[in-house]
Amino acid sequence: MIKRIAWGIVFLLLSVLTLGYVFRMPITQWAIAPSLSQSGAELHCLDWSLNSNISLDVSRLCLTYQGHQIELGGIVADTQKITVGRANLRLNDSESDSSSNDPFKKLALNLPKQRPKIEIKRLLITHPQLHDELAVSIVEEKLNTLVISGDVTAKVAVKNHKVTGRFNLADGLLKKIKPIPALTLSSEHEFTFDGLSVDIKSNIDAKFTQQLSQCFVTVNAFGDVNTYYHLNDRKASLNAQQLTSLVMFDSDCLALVNNPAQREFIAKQLPLKWQLVLSDTLEFENEKLVMPSMLLNAKNSETKLSLTNLAINIQQPLEQVKGDIKLLFISEDIEHIAVNAALNNLAMNGDYQLIFDELPDFLPASAQKLTSTGQFKIANVLQLQQNANITSEIAFAELKFDKLTVKDYKAQFTTELDDKQNINASLNSQLRSVTYDQYQVLGVNNQLSASSSLAVGELFVDLNSETKLTQFNSDFLNLSNIRISSKGLQSRALQASHHVFIDGIELVASHNVSAVEHPFEITIAEQAVTKLNPVLQQFEPLATLTDGSFNGVVRGDVNLQQADFTLQVEQLSGLYNDYLAKHFSSHLTGSYDSGQLNVAPTTFELNELRAGAVVSNMTGNLSVDNSVARIYQLTGDVLGGRFALDSYKVTKEAQQSLVTFENIDASKLITLDDKSGITLTGRVNGRLPVYFDQQGVSVKSGELSNQGTGKLIIADNAAFDAVKAQQQELSPILSLLEDLDIQGLKSSVDLKPDGWLYLGVNLEGYNEAQAQQVNFNYNHEENVFTLLRALRLSDEITQKVEQEYSTKGTEND
Repeated sequence: MIKRIAWGIVFLLLSVLTLGYVFRMPITQWAIAPSLSQSGAELHCLDWSLNSNISLDVSRLCLTYQGHQIELGGIVADTQKITVGRANLRLNDSESDSSSNDPFKKLALNLPKQRPKIEIKRLLITHPQLHDELAVSIVEEKLNTLVISGDVTAKVAVKNHKVTGRFNLADGLLKKIKPIPALTLSSEHEFTFDGLSVDIKSNIDAKFTQQLSQCFVTVNAFGDVNTYYHLNDRKASLNAQQLTSLVMFDSDCLALVNNPAQREFIAKQLPLKWQLVLSDTLEFENEKLVMPSMLLNAKNSETKLSLTNLAINIQQPLEQVKGDIKLLFISEDIEHIAVNAALNNLAMNGDYQLIFDELPDFLPASAQKLTSTGQFKIANVLQLQQNANITSEIAFAELKFDKLTVKDYKAQFTTELDDKQNINASLNSQLRSVTYDQYQVLGVNNQLSASSSLAVGELFVDLNSETKLTQFNSDFLNLSNIRISSKGLQSRALQASHHVFIDGIELVASHNVSAVEHPFEITIAEQAVTKLNPVLQQFEPLATLTDGSFNGVVRGDVNLQQADFTLQVEQLSGLYNDYLAKHFSSHLTGSYDSGQLNVAPTTFELNELRAGAVVSNMTGNLSVDNSVARIYQLTGDVLGGRFALDSYKVTKEAQQSLVTFENIDASKLITLDDKSGITLTGRVNGRLPVYFDQQGVSVKSGELSNQGTGKLIIADNAAFDAVKAQQQELSPILSLLEDLDIQGLKSSVDLKPDGWLYLGVNLEGYNEAQAQQVNFNYNHEENVFTLLRALRLSDEITQKVEQEYSTKGTEND
């Protein structure tokens, strides 16, 4: 009976064991799953069995932990060793993993002192960011010390409170992570992990080469780097003080500059080798990267770029950044460039200084002693709605461009941009002189201001300018005290107006500038002609305008070099040496086109001209044809009669003009002393062909003749009486001239270009008292300088007539 009961219990135990083995997978999952779940792991599959050696064979084991999946297979476990034949680890993207926000804790592993060692023959690791899967093998060479080989080479030691190890990174691993063909890397890393933080000490030797067009840029970094990261605080630090980083540009980069002169200049100024120095530890905390100091230094040069006290929010790196930037550039030809700027989020404040001893030779302009300093304040950097304030001072000793030379230039520039995108700018400049070809401007002062709105819509710019010029000099004209007030509007074209004062002369100019045309209009308000004296006297020092007014309008196009104009001159009076002109008036209408000036035929009036004799009531016509001025049909009153000029052109070409006289009062033709006792009455006509050529002015075959009868009376003339007393035999003949009725007077007139006047005079008359007919001929030569002098028979000529008569006698009928 007892034996039967014993066999029944054995049978029952065997049945339970058999059923437990048959249903081992669901029973195992039911037993293990809750404990794994408490650790954040989820068991998906488990298939195991016992082999003949009473070893545990696990054909498949599937787990999920924080979104990461691991599948193990071919596991053989006994009391000495656990061997995993294959394993697949699928890592999830940490940014999309939101399964747990539990904080990390310090490691507190209760590692058994005795357990089977672990070996994973092949582990495949995949991740969305990996270009290819990683294949490694893991061997536990001693308890809790793992050796990893394959794509990753490492050795890891696991202790109760930390994990330490060493691993290497090389090109092969990088190609699987993210291929960077231009990067070569060799590095060794030691790390310590305590569950809350990881501390990595690295030795790096990396080289990266990038080709930009034909330019190769190489970055070489080598040395030691310490990295620390706290998982809960998300706090990191990087100490790269022992890391040497070089940035090198290949000399072929200069080939990108086509101009040989520019290429040579850049090669002298810009170093090809630079070093990056991090002299302090970089820290990252609360999404903020703090960099106390970074220096980019040109090798074998004083040029450097430094960033200090830099703090960047990596979530908004452009909107939240602080730091100080300093740039110092010194080279062979650039004396000094310095920029200091402070970043505060989207605001930048700073100053700059620039010093050039002279500009590079390849530039079209050359400058000596060029300096510029300034300050700038910019808010909302890198945003469309900016707010800025910039002030700058510019100066140079001399600037040359083609035929233009500017000396001693100084300027102050300011600009302001508000948050409504309204911009205001001003430029105040002074310079000592500007020279262009034969033109020179001295003492220039200019104040230019501009305002606009950069808001959405068409851009309009309002311009205002005040310019003062002390002196304008040229070979043919000098002007002084020039002031120009200008206003303009710039949109699709420039519309501007200018109020100009030149030595008191006032005019208003307006013009429009576009891509295809440049029309302008100049209005000269009515003003006194005396304002023109400073200009006139540069051409004719002896000329002076005394009275009158003028006004006019000029319209045209600068691009076409064409203009139409009208000019009104009223009651102009002036002096030239001993000559006086009074009340000249005319209305001129003309045009300028293709380099030629034309004035339509118009009349003019001149009330009086005093040139020894008085010429009055002059009228005539004038015109300008292809820049050649012509006066024609000129008439006027002179010496009690009339004169006329047919035509005269203001040109160097040879020409002939005809001057005619009629009804000239003979008593006014000669200038005699009131006490001379000689009087002449009657009327005279004349005809003078005047020739103009390169030799000067001449008269050929001119004629003077009497118009009607005249009278010659000589009484109480001491000279005449003396001749009669000395020449007793001629006294009866000379007495015929004392009371002579003139019946005919003819004279030939010839004037040479050298000023010699030749007169051939024939006088016919009748002495009624002596009932004697008189016929008198004489020749006269005298050097004269004006045509009027040639027409004036003075008392000197009368004396020579007497002398001629006394020596040669008379011819009478």
